[in-house]
Amino acid sequence: MADILDIISSRQSIRKYTDEPIPDEMVDKILEAARWAPSGENEQPWHFVVVKDPETRKKIGEYCKVGTGQRGTAEHCLHEDHRFDVYTDPAEKARLQEFYYSGSVSVFPAKAPVVIIAAGSLKGMMDTPYDISAAIQNAILEAHSMGLGACWVHGPAVYPRIVKKLKELLGIPTGMADYKVLAIIAVGWPAGKRSHPQGRKDRSTFVHYEKFGNMKRA
Repeated sequence: MADILDIISSRQSIRKYTDEPIPDEMVDKILEAARWAPSGENEQPWHFVVVKDPETRKKIGEYCKVGTGQRGTAEHCLHEDHRFDVYTDPAEKARLQEFYYSGSVSVFPAKAPVVIIAAGSLKGMMDTPYDISAAIQNAILEAHSMGLGACWVHGPAVYPRIVKKLKELLGIPTGMADYKVLAIIAVGWPAGKRSHPQGRKDRSTFVHYEKFGNMKRA
């Protein structure tokens, strides 16, 4: 059995896929991994809509583009788009900003053979967003362990108009107190050679001992 830390540290967000279909058995394993996620009071508030229909996936991709574009524009207007501060080449920075602000960065679910919409019951459950985030992590790690690529998008879930369209498209009850769409997960066989996973900050930069700001272990 592979060490779980190896699976976690080698996972990447994959946004380009081949046309090869994914066997239902593999999709079932992804959903089974999600099923075993922890949840507050073991409420298990998650619901997953599995989409393979090309036209539906295309519309989901369009909604992802609009939602992410709106999010990027809002960040820019509020001067909170610090994600681009690491780029020193002005031309490269401008190209990536345009790619993000236009929402094009999030069109990829349309090309994935399987798209999974994660929604959660909101009836008296304040823990739902946290519970479903844990389930999504389980799902994408299981996908990676089987050689699949996955990436989840939550930008579209921030905007009520986009969420309403997603709900109508997928038949999810539209009442505000019923279900909340929290993420769109694209799954497929990776196209092209995988690059090395992006680095992570050293633990010494974010681990505090006993009190915030104390970065040294006693």
